[in-house]
Amino acid sequence: MLACYLLLAVPGPFDQDFRAFYAAGQMLLHSPSQMYSLAAQEHWQDASAGVSRVLPFYHPAYEALLYAPLSLLHFHTAYLVYAVFNMLLLWVCYLVSPDGNGVFGKTGRPLLFFLSFPVLLAIFVGQNSLWMLLAFSLVYKVLTRDQDGRAGVLLGLASFKLATIGPLALLLCIRRGRRFTLAFAATSAALLGLSILLTGPSGAADFLHLLTGATLAVDNNGAAQHTTAVLLSSMPNVAGLLYLLGSAHLPAGVPFVLNLVLTVLILGCGVWIQRRASEERVAFSAAIVCAVLVSPHLYIYDYSALLLPLLLLSHRGLRYLAAPWFLVPPALYFYGHLAWFAPAVILALALLAVCIVEFRKEERSAGLLLGVAES
Repeated sequence: MLACYLLLAVPGPFDQDFRAFYAAGQMLLHSPSQMYSLAAQEHWQDASAGVSRVLPFYHPAYEALLYAPLSLLHFHTAYLVYAVFNMLLLWVCYLVSPDGNGVFGKTGRPLLFFLSFPVLLAIFVGQNSLWMLLAFSLVYKVLTRDQDGRAGVLLGLASFKLATIGPLALLLCIRRGRRFTLAFAATSAALLGLSILLTGPSGAADFLHLLTGATLAVDNNGAAQHTTAVLLSSMPNVAGLLYLLGSAHLPAGVPFVLNLVLTVLILGCGVWIQRRASEERVAFSAAIVCAVLVSPHLYIYDYSALLLPLLLLSHRGLRYLAAPWFLVPPALYFYGHLAWFAPAVILALALLAVCIVEFRKEERSAGLLLGVAES
């Protein structure tokens, strides 16, 4: 809380992600049809936070209902209220999340929640990543009780994070089947309909155009990336990995194809685990890690979702990931502020490797048991 207050006391304090949500709440109340016009977003963000550089609001309009009440407050006050709310939300996530295994057991679990850089940054910049963490925690809880319909509804409610929820829902639909799929589709469709009602057809068309531009940003130059706020050097996902490997120097179209190939390979790995894993904790962990890696619009605060795989996985290899998890993101922050988080993709890739190792170990154990039974 003190850090958030100090942020507001220095020059240029309003250049934070929260201004996009705050302005979206204002536009929902005053000009909902223009919510996805970049010119209108720039106007409202400049008027409320004094920052002329637009930070696009890429989320479905129904999410702005959460910020409309905050937009009635002064920006200073709204920011601090939302920071307090996020802190309370983090505590709720801690209470409802599964117990930790292995290195993040009883003693490591509080450290994981309250000292992880992605979580602290989400609170600091006023992001919504903790809503996603809460949704994932609740989805896992009901899936372990075989309440597929309820899990589908809960994940559908989190559709405001479309870029990450989409691939995760695909993998879970493959594993859980018809009840989960129908519940998720119905909930998402209802919220999509609500969003169209809120902004009108013209607003919905602008939203689709904005999403398309953001998705294709892997082929854009640096100036276009800044305009769409899709900075590949800051994204710890497949697009960020390709950027680190030099995709910016390849001919137009090639980075998009490479991104697509890697996305298909990672999703294929996720499907393989979903179809064959017997332990829900391994399957769910793999689904989250794969969704994070292939998400086309993802920043370091969205790594908050990886707290669940870190809790659920138990392989001893996690001991070697614990120190990098706490040290790499803040080191990258101090090196490049918010513009250099792509190297953190090694954390998600390492977690995916742990998922595969645990899955293979589970398969071998099942094979041995089957062999003993047959003999």
